[in-house]
Amino acid sequence: MKLLVVFFLTGFLLGCIADSSYSPPGLAKEDAVYLKADSERDHGIFQGLDEKLYINAVNGVSIGGFFNGYYESAYIEPGLTEIDVGFYQGKVKSERCVKFLAEKGKSYIVRKKREAWSINFWVELENDINTNVVNLPCGE
Repeated sequence: MKLLVVFFLTGFLLGCIADSSYSPPGLAKEDAVYLKADSERDHGIFQGLDEKLYINAVNGVSIGGFFNGYYESAYIEPGLTEIDVGFYQGKVKSERCVKFLAEKGKSYIVRKKREAWSINFWVELENDINTNVVNLPCGE
């Protein structure tokens, strides 16, 4: 019984470790653009209260899911990029598309704002003091 408890706790603690970044095969990190999601992790052991944002697909290619894990950061190719992001908090879910022009060597962050029953998503250049939104409408 004690072995089962130790096994369960070890798995739980390993599951709490921050996920690794997605990187497509053959893309060198020095040639890539870094993209991360603006997830909230303020509630410690009450993780169900955290507002989590995941990158589900890049340019129509699924990168995250139940079987291969959910990514909060990714290295992507430079150029016009369309990403699908998912917001999860308890039973509240929202998935949307965001499109932006990714420039080599720069870092971007996908942000969210929850207002009542709607959730808005946008992309910003990370560490930009002007917080300029860089995304474009999807599907164009």
